[in-house]
Amino acid sequence: MKLLLTFLIIICFGALSCKKKSVNCGLDCGTQSEELLFQTGFTNTVLTNGEYFNVYFSGTDPQLSEKNNWSAFIDHSNVGFVEIGYEDGNDTQRKASIVADPDSTANSVLKFQLMEPHIKEGKNYKGRVQLSVHDNQCIKEIYQTVRLKLHPDMVEFQQRSDRLFWFTLAEFWNNGAWTKERNPFRVSLNLFKEEGTGNPVNFRVKSDYRKCRTCEWKEVWGETATHFPLVYGEWMEIEMYIKEGDADNGRFYMAVTPENGSKITLFDINNTTQHPKEKCPDGFTHFEPLKVYTSDDDINHMKNAGKELSLFWDDWQLYINKTP
Repeated sequence: MKLLLTFLIIICFGALSCKKKSVNCGLDCGTQSEELLFQTGFTNTVLTNGEYFNVYFSGTDPQLSEKNNWSAFIDHSNVGFVEIGYEDGNDTQRKASIVADPDSTANSVLKFQLMEPHIKEGKNYKGRVQLSVHDNQCIKEIYQTVRLKLHPDMVEFQQRSDRLFWFTLAEFWNNGAWTKERNPFRVSLNLFKEEGTGNPVNFRVKSDYRKCRTCEWKEVWGETATHFPLVYGEWMEIEMYIKEGDADNGRFYMAVTPENGSKITLFDINNTTQHPKEKCPDGFTHFEPLKVYTSDDDINHMKNAGKELSLFWDDWQLYINKTP
């Protein structure tokens, strides 16, 4: 009898923990119009360590004439909070920093680096550095451009025989996995490589959801841009757009322009960007537009090879309700 009672309590708790409606369900968002929320080239950006392993932004980019102040961006009515999220660890294991562009020292850029896995998850570890834009309201269409440079050492992943399948660069949440809302769902941009030494690394985008009573993620749709092998040590301009919607109305778009190259469309997907069972879509309440998040295997491979695992970001522009 005691065993049965315990089992029932566990089942009831698990069910209740995922019964919360979407946090902005029913919120009146008024008229939606195109708006530049923020832009920065990271000149005069200051990072300040805060509590709970997080880092806060401040400063105004003097090279831009509008929407260039971190405090004003953070105070925007659609935005909850903005910070660098690590989840755990210290600066010897992971770090976000403002540095000089390795190829143009007069240019300030944002650098994300993983030195060793720092977050325990079950029996394994993982690593994370992300720019978090969380607890938002009425953000249903996101458009951004940003320049990305992968450290030249990251070509080492091509020489590795293992498959590269979990290396996240951006993530858009339509119900967070940690908020106890119904129907956790995300769209994520990743680096991806098939098993085999010498295979190229490509961009891959996918959507997936997690069932409330398990930690398993189920993919809904995914595509790999096999027509564009990654470049290393050179800037790529990334143009990205996501629109909240069901299978008939959702959209994800991404194009890349290599340095001194032409624009290439990688993805233009019309499919759901919300959970297939979502009854009350409420926008992208959380998103991480700039991110590096990966497994202990990936981090340790680079560390053991004596290679640097780092990414550089520059010239970030963020809009709502703008289409490509």
